[in-house]
Amino acid sequence: MKISVIIPTFNSAKTIKDTLESIISQNWPDLQIIVQDGVSIDSTKTIVENYPAAMSGWKSETDKGIYEAMNKGISRANGEIIAILNSDDTWLPGTLERVASAFFRNPDVGIVSGSIEVWEDSQNGAIVVLKSSLLHLHKGLTVQHPATFVRRSVYDSVGLFNTFYRIGADYDFILRCLKANVPWIILDDVFTRMRAGGKGGSTFTLNDWQIRRSYKLSSFIYEAVICANSFVRHFARQVILKIFGKKTLSTFRSYLWRKRIYR
Repeated sequence: MKISVIIPTFNSAKTIKDTLESIISQNWPDLQIIVQDGVSIDSTKTIVENYPAAMSGWKSETDKGIYEAMNKGISRANGEIIAILNSDDTWLPGTLERVASAFFRNPDVGIVSGSIEVWEDSQNGAIVVLKSSLLHLHKGLTVQHPATFVRRSVYDSVGLFNTFYRIGADYDFILRCLKANVPWIILDDVFTRMRAGGKGGSTFTLNDWQIRRSYKLSSFIYEAVICANSFVRHFARQVILKIFGKKTLSTFRSYLWRKRIYR
């Protein structure tokens, strides 16, 4: 079973080595690595050149955002299974073996999703494991996209990422797959380690709101509540950081994360 992994990069010199090492250490015999770069101006390419398997899939060109980069990578992929791994994320040992085993045992399954470990890149930083779920999508993207593996045939039938959404195109894609009744397996296995930050740090974005409303997943009142809750948490984080510093903010984040199961 051939697996293609797409790595969207842009000025990723600080983290791309760890990402590539985690992929190559899987020792998967039939693996295609595609590095879709957005014309980095740092030493990203120099680092990738140290890995011939990754350099053979290197392409650097302008794009309109990360989802267009993902789409370009998918169009170049020739594996039966396609994974997307961000350039600051890593796979845990044995990930591809476990994923491939799930697909082998279930030939009709189109998508396999697992859990992610989100960690704060600082000394004694917060850590949380977030599971994937198809039952809580009315709250937001509760399928952990960095730990999701998709058959090529699913992209052929459902389509690629909608680049209208600057942040939530993965959420929209997941909902389209669900609407199309794509057979899915959710595993508890932790496949991916992801640095804290970005979209995962917020419970409300405009794109997520647009997507939930377009699929009629939530009411106006519910959206108002989560928007207010997200604003309060953001304001609290800024106050704690300014007054007490990063260490106290990390403790506060750990407290919030202990309550979480899904992103």
